[in-house]
Amino acid sequence: MAAATAPSLHVAGELTNELYSDVTARDLEWTLASGSATETQTFYMCTDSGHFCFVQMLHSNIGWYPTIQFSARFFGDGINAFKLGNMSNFKLSSDRRSATTDGMKIELNPECTKYTVSLVHTNELLISFEFERVDRGFKIGEGKTFFGSDKSTGFVEHKFWPKGKVSGNVFINGKHFDLNGVGLFVHALQGMRPHLIATRWNFVDFHSDEIALSMLEFETTPAYGSVKVNQGSLVVNDKLVGVSVKNAVEFLETELDEETGYRIPREISYTWNGKALESEEAFKVNLKIRPQTLMDKIDVLNEIPYVIKKLVQAMVAKPYIYQWYNEATAEVIIGDKPPIIVTGKLFNEATFIY
Repeated sequence: MAAATAPSLHVAGELTNELYSDVTARDLEWTLASGSATETQTFYMCTDSGHFCFVQMLHSNIGWYPTIQFSARFFGDGINAFKLGNMSNFKLSSDRRSATTDGMKIELNPECTKYTVSLVHTNELLISFEFERVDRGFKIGEGKTFFGSDKSTGFVEHKFWPKGKVSGNVFINGKHFDLNGVGLFVHALQGMRPHLIATRWNFVDFHSDEIALSMLEFETTPAYGSVKVNQGSLVVNDKLVGVSVKNAVEFLETELDEETGYRIPREISYTWNGKALESEEAFKVNLKIRPQTLMDKIDVLNEIPYVIKKLVQAMVAKPYIYQWYNEATAEVIIGDKPPIIVTGKLFNEATFIY
């Protein structure tokens, strides 16, 4: 994570002496923040059969009235299906940690260790699974990066369960698959309009038998110094070993996508650099990938409600999300121990706003 170069940016982890903080029960509450706020809970799942699935619930106050949406993807066994739709009758539990709509339910148990999720979308998609936290969750510092000299312009907040055990089922396009495997959970909140936050986003979710890696990076707009804010984690043998902010995403080779005008990576290098939470040993992770399987290229403006679309278009933004799912190899070095070389499944995203 680069040091803030703009006085109006206050980066998570630089506002406190503690880089790592536990995810508490309160962190898992839906805030439904006022103003131009968007809040999501997203589950990314890699199954034992090698398939990939993600499920997201979104609540947005951008526009004249709240928007509630689900999105879901299943990839594997010849199926590459993405479903998205608006929902109604959004309700929170009394503790604000569980949410229901007319077609979706996300319930957190009293111990705050396991989610039970169900989603029904006509006869095309039925998903039901349990997502149980492995070890612990984390946030960087207090979790928030603030914008504005007095922190009043807006903020971005992320809380992570870097690894979870998943069990469940999905019925999609008339076929049944089990969802037994592992995954990553992210609770995110953007307290300002998305196109004012960042020009680029990068995201990594990697799982092997021994290692789990996550990374989320955004580059602020020029108004806030074009600062790269990066948050990552390393899980070894079901234990959160470290979190890190001195990470990097480098596009080693790119090619022009003539449809969008963006230069899309053909080869990417991801690196993590940090200190172990308990031993304070330095750790470094290297993961280099030439993505072969482009799962999707999403024209975001085609997938959002009309009012939000007009607001974004007015700022001359044309957001696209590129998603890949491939086998990859990571090298993990902790202290002076021999390197750990692992091969696993990598879901990665590159998002271009303008």
